Amino acid sequence: MTHHALLLTGGTGAGKTTVAQAIGRILTTDHHTTAVLDLDAIAQFGPGRPVSNGLRFHDQLRVRNLEAVWSTYRAAGARFMVVSGHVTTPELRAAYTSALPECDVQVVRLHTPPDLIAERTRTTRGPDWDLQAALAEAETHQPIQDFAVTNERTPGETADEILTRLGWLALA
Repeated sequence: MTHHALLLTGGTGAGKTTVAQAIGRILTTDHHTTAVLDLDAIAQFGPGRPVSNGLRFHDQLRVRNLEAVWSTYRAAGARFMVVSGHVTTPELRAAYTSALPECDVQVVRLHTPPDLIAERTRTTRGPDWDLQAALAEAETHQPIQDFAVTNERTPGETADEILTRLGWLALA
């Protein structure tokens, strides 16, 4: 059996987690055994430590935890893994891919217009969140995706476009 993984990336506030959850709902509704994971949720640990092996401490933690979680989901029968988080360099893409053995891994980047990020995050981010800093940080991401999607529709519509382009709904 072939397993499929999606690494959904984009800048802070781009809607990665929301779209990943929508993709998970669509796949599950279509009777595909699917796991969804937010990389931020598996690296809430502090304080951080120095960089080693080329990856920041929290990135290393995410990679190790992703591998462990995927192993558990795969053993439980998952065929699809949808992961949301920052995938900003070729090295990080390679590390996440290696954490998903037996998976055909695709990376999709969400591009979200700044005014829409501001509107969507107005009530979900704390008072210290800086929209301009988030937009500047997103510009530093290297183009490591297989394809990009503009996220300016509903999460379900964006999820449908991604799944169509991946061809996952046609898989038996």
